Amino acid sequence: MRHGVLPVGLLAAGLLLTACGASPTTGAPGSAPDKNPYAKYDSLTGTQRTDKLIADAKDEGGVLDLYTSNTDIQDLVDGFQKAYPGIKVHAFRANSETVLQRALQENQANKPQNDVIDTNDLELRALDSQHLLHPYDGPAEAGLKEAAKNLGGWTAERFNAFVVGWNTNEVKKGEEPVDFADFADPKWKGKLAVEVGDWDWYASMYTYLTEEKKMSSSDVDALFKKIAANVKVTKGHTVQGELLSAGQFGVALSVYSHTIDKAAAKGAPVAWRPVVEPVILRPNGIGLMANPRHPAAALLWTDWVLSDGQKIIADSLRIPAAKSVPGFKDPIPAGTTTYSLSKSAETDTKKWNTAYDALLRGVPAAG
Repeated sequence: MRHGVLPVGLLAAGLLLTACGASPTTGAPGSAPDKNPYAKYDSLTGTQRTDKLIADAKDEGGVLDLYTSNTDIQDLVDGFQKAYPGIKVHAFRANSETVLQRALQENQANKPQNDVIDTNDLELRALDSQHLLHPYDGPAEAGLKEAAKNLGGWTAERFNAFVVGWNTNEVKKGEEPVDFADFADPKWKGKLAVEVGDWDWYASMYTYLTEEKKMSSSDVDALFKKIAANVKVTKGHTVQGELLSAGQFGVALSVYSHTIDKAAAKGAPVAWRPVVEPVILRPNGIGLMANPRHPAAALLWTDWVLSDGQKIIADSLRIPAAKSVPGFKDPIPAGTTTYSLSKSAETDTKKWNTAYDALLRGVPAAG
């Protein structure tokens, strides 16, 4: 799920919370653990590594504690427990701001409760900035796309694609939107929807229009102001997809591709192709906690999710992080303009959150 219904951003508040408290291991704010709980596995590969991890995971109690915002997490849990029936996964799932807040607060209190975290990139960066994550350097890394690696203390396991989706009953064939700027036309009034927390999508679209399309900031501001006059606001991408399928509005400007694809597979009248460019790609990832209670289970899970588990991610109609996944067909058509999450969104969190909140102030809710 998406983070962000807070007008000034939980990320900034969460970072302040941790900065004002103690680190989980040494008592000094922002300091790293004294020991590397994963070090003894670094030199192991192949079955030797896996067998050692399984044995040690069972010695730890046969438990993995996972915090996640992934709505498809049960598919991964079932696949992992089928592969390793001796390890029980305890998964706490909530929206990404709740996952972040829980992890930050527990570590501030020197009582970390999870071994692995699976959520959105901005929340992972927030945790990493507080030295709460440990970089993954296992054998599965070699099979990942370059964009999934070297992200600091976490690794991408999948990519979410922000796309423009529409209800095919409300937007007839041949009338599909073509250009993002067209949504400023008053003919779309009341027919568009955005998600209340998608300030990172807004930051990325804004940066794309200024840096790639060479529009002036004043022109982009004017464009978004006109578009905002046409939109309704939803809370949560799952709800957004359900309301789009029900025809509560015609077009969702910042919906996930997998949300549309899953609904269409179940017979809902929704589509997102032909593509309104650009498609905004955001990595969602996995992070090993720097101070886990079950380090062997954490590493076993991460090895598996970034290798065999990628097939399950692909089967969930998501975009896997692995370079090659059997049977996977990229949902983004060849030649489509894609744009990675704006670096400015990562560094200027409060700026973009505040700007997006101001843009949507007074906009009616959908549904």
